[in-house]
Amino acid sequence: MKRLIKTAIITSIISIAVFSTLAVRAQLSVGARAGANFATEPANGLYHVFLARPYLGIFGQYNLNNSFGLQLGINYSGEGANYKDLSSGDVYHVRHAFLTIPFLAQYRFGFGGYIEAGPQFGFLLSAKEQNNSDPSIDAKKYYKGTDISAGLGLGYDFKGSLQGFGISARYMRGLTDINKIALQDNDHIKSRVLSVGLTYKLSKHVAKGKL
Repeated sequence: MKRLIKTAIITSIISIAVFSTLAVRAQLSVGARAGANFATEPANGLYHVFLARPYLGIFGQYNLNNSFGLQLGINYSGEGANYKDLSSGDVYHVRHAFLTIPFLAQYRFGFGGYIEAGPQFGFLLSAKEQNNSDPSIDAKKYYKGTDISAGLGLGYDFKGSLQGFGISARYMRGLTDINKIALQDNDHIKSRVLSVGLTYKLSKHVAKGKL
């Protein structure tokens, strides 16, 4: 698992470095994003509600022209769910932490807004579970180490005195089961995460090979 995370981090750094090298007549943007995840992991037979968890990350964006761009990021993503057994009243708290790497295609509009879509690869960092008010336990062994999602998002980059700052919303839907052992027959648990927060970009215009 540690080897997978190390490989993912190295791959992200190399990819962002490649973006920098290729940006001869384009604009390279690097930045950070932070905010709240509203996450859940639906399970058959259990009532679930969205859970608020934090996210924090960095990204590099290679702009092909004024409208299209490619963005690669690396994030700490808090996820999980709160479940309630309606028959017994028991409440189960599940907390996951992932290292996520989204690769998104982005289309930008002239007024500052944009839409984006693409896949995301996740690597499980930790998993905690709690039954009612009992002490939480380490449950990482019950979950798979990787997760693949597909996402769609939108955002807006401010202009004028707030240039560099922006707001964004992104919905990631899990494509793969994250649990190793099904809670019930044919029970597939897949993540659902709505991220809402702020972005900050540093941009450098590169023309004719000179900054």
